[in-house]
Amino acid sequence: MSASVEFWGGVGVIGSSKVLIKDGGHRVLLDLGLDIPKDGDLFRVPAAPRPGRELSDRLRVGAAPAIPGLFDPTALAAGDRLAEQVEPASLFVTHPHIDHVGLAGFVRPEVPVHASPDTIALLAALEKGQEALPGPRSFAGPAAWRPVALGERVQVGPMTVERFDVDHDVPGASGYRVTTSDGVLAFTGDFRFHGHRPELSWAFAEAVAGADVLVTEGTTLSWEEIHPLRTEVDVNAMFEADLAGNPDLVMLAVYPRDFDRVRDFTAIAEAAGRQLLWPDRTAAFLRAAGFDGALSVGEAGLDAVREAPGRYVVQLDADDIPSFLDMPFGPNSVFVHANGEPLGPFEPRWQLFVDWLAKLGVPLRRIGCSGHAYQDDLHEFVRMINPKVLIPIHTFSPYRVHPTGSTARLVVEYAQAYDFSGRPLD
Repeated sequence: MSASVEFWGGVGVIGSSKVLIKDGGHRVLLDLGLDIPKDGDLFRVPAAPRPGRELSDRLRVGAAPAIPGLFDPTALAAGDRLAEQVEPASLFVTHPHIDHVGLAGFVRPEVPVHASPDTIALLAALEKGQEALPGPRSFAGPAAWRPVALGERVQVGPMTVERFDVDHDVPGASGYRVTTSDGVLAFTGDFRFHGHRPELSWAFAEAVAGADVLVTEGTTLSWEEIHPLRTEVDVNAMFEADLAGNPDLVMLAVYPRDFDRVRDFTAIAEAAGRQLLWPDRTAAFLRAAGFDGALSVGEAGLDAVREAPGRYVVQLDADDIPSFLDMPFGPNSVFVHANGEPLGPFEPRWQLFVDWLAKLGVPLRRIGCSGHAYQDDLHEFVRMINPKVLIPIHTFSPYRVHPTGSTARLVVEYAQAYDFSGRPLD
């Protein structure tokens, strides 16, 4: 039996990459996150999967991948044929963003789940932080994760899976090289070259050069880039400028799983004589992750914020926008959005968020930079590897990546199997 590859996510959308490789009666699955549907999320607020039916509800409406023999039968509807056992599978997670890991808690108990040590530590902190507070859990992890060291080789039947570090806006981001009986497939996960550690992503390119198949994310291909492109240095400088000499309260939206930015922004705020305050659940998560000084708005007290608003930066609780009414905004107050929630105009909460800021007269400043490779870097990355077959996913515009030399670009279909030459299989 020859090796094949299927794509159960990331096809025509940004996010939710799921790459399934089959060889010799064994399966390797790279990533298993929450789907981002092409035509709108049926489970957007106020709809939500019903308790105990989170997976089965998503499967019913095509918002989860119908991969046979992968999911725990207890999470499936009675009689669902997906519960039938087929070839053994192993899951490898690239990084701890919800669209890459959010369904990992539903896999069968016998399916091993692998990830970098930093990814596992972050998810453990997330669970610990959730346990400390009441409310719904956003992640249900498997009982046992298997840490994979840098460059470690994991054998899955005839396949060998190796993990490599890459740079992304979350700790522990990984790319993988899967060696099969028909050749080598490399998968980037989500990565970039303009963050704190670009050398990691370039080292991955060198390590997988000459791969038969390169599967790469192409997020930034989805729109025209605006130049000059921001780096993390630019983001920090813009945050410093927003705080400098400002006597009033500053609000913030930063993604708390981006530990580098949390660390940088905390230090910048402190240098400006301010303390960064978080929502309760976020503060609990950050303390569990090792940010011992993380303090919530509730712990500091609203009275303290009202008495001295210029001494604080307050992180938005994106699920409690009316709490803006409790904030002591002044004429120089500003809302600094740095890739936090709500994530952007594509999200249902975004317009409501913008409407509230407009009503309260608080200016919105968007200062983030992408967690994904810019277009020129992406093309140079592909050129360095020079694969036989290039498969761009995790993008609205896969046709906008232009390989050079003998590399053939393949735009794939959802759940279709391909051989390592790019030929569709029946």
